[in-house]
Amino acid sequence: MTDTFSDYIDCTPLLDDREALDRFYDEHGYLYLRGVLDRDLVRAAAEQMLEGLIALGHAAPGTTLDTLTIESFEAVDERAMHGYVKYDDLWNHPSTLKVWEKVFGEPVFVFKSTTIRYYPSGAGSPAPSFLTPLHQDGYYIGPNKDFRTAWMPLLATTRDIGGVALANGSHKKGPREHVATENHRRFGHPMRGIPAEEFGADEQLLLSPMEPGDVIIFHAFMCHKSIPNVSVNPAGMRMSMDTRIQPASSHRGFNALTPWAESAKDPSKGLVAKLSGTPATSE
Repeated sequence: MTDTFSDYIDCTPLLDDREALDRFYDEHGYLYLRGVLDRDLVRAAAEQMLEGLIALGHAAPGTTLDTLTIESFEAVDERAMHGYVKYDDLWNHPSTLKVWEKVFGEPVFVFKSTTIRYYPSGAGSPAPSFLTPLHQDGYYIGPNKDFRTAWMPLLATTRDIGGVALANGSHKKGPREHVATENHRRFGHPMRGIPAEEFGADEQLLLSPMEPGDVIIFHAFMCHKSIPNVSVNPAGMRMSMDTRIQPASSHRGFNALTPWAESAKDPSKGLVAKLSGTPATSE
C-alpha cells in the first residue's frame, strides 16, 4: 500500500449542529476540529514535556520549544516522562470538557491513560520500529467499544513531521484481524497490526498539517497508523498526546481507570497485554 494522503475535512463549523455532526461522524468515523482547545493549555503541556526532556538529560538546559531536538525517542525513560506532563489539566479543563460534550452530545469520562509522544526527525533513516502500524484502538482497548480516541499536536505539524493517518470510513467494516509484525515493536514485543490484505485499496488515508489547539477525534474501529517524522530544513519535533473519551454512563475498564505509567508496569493487563500477545486478564 503506497501512502498517499488526502486532507482531513474541517468539522468545526458542525459543532453546533448536532444532526450534521453525528451524520458526518457516522459516515467518516472522525471529526477534525480546528482551534477548539485552549492554546495556553496546550502550550503548557508542551512546556512540561520539554521540562521532562531537559530534566532527564535528553535536551540541554536553556533549550526552547523552537530549538528542541533529541537524539532518540527510545532512549527516553517513557514512564519517567509521564511524571512531568500534567495532561489531565488539559483533558479535564472546563473549556475542553465543553468540546467533548458537544462532540458526544452528553456528559463524558476522559480516560486516565494518556500516551505522550516526542519524536525527533529521522530523515534518511528507516522508519522507526516504535511507530504504530495500521490498527484499530478497539482491538487494544475494551471491554466496551463506545469510546473515541482524541489526538492532538503540542507543536505544529506538517506532513513531513508526521502525525496520525486515518482511513476514511474504515470504521464501518467493524473489527479486523490484527497480527504480530516484527517491523513494529514496543516493550520488547512485536506489535499487532492489520495485515495489508485486510485493508481495501479503496480505503483512502487522510493526513493534514495541524496546529496547537486542533484535535482529531475518531471511532474505536477507525483504521489508523503513525506517520514518521522525516522533516528537514528545518527538522522539527513531533510532540503530541492522545487519550480516549467515552460516555460518562458507560462501563469503565482497566485502561479507562489506570494511568499509562501504571498500566505499563503490568504485562498481563490491558493495552500492554494486547501489545505483547499475552491474554489480557483485565481490560
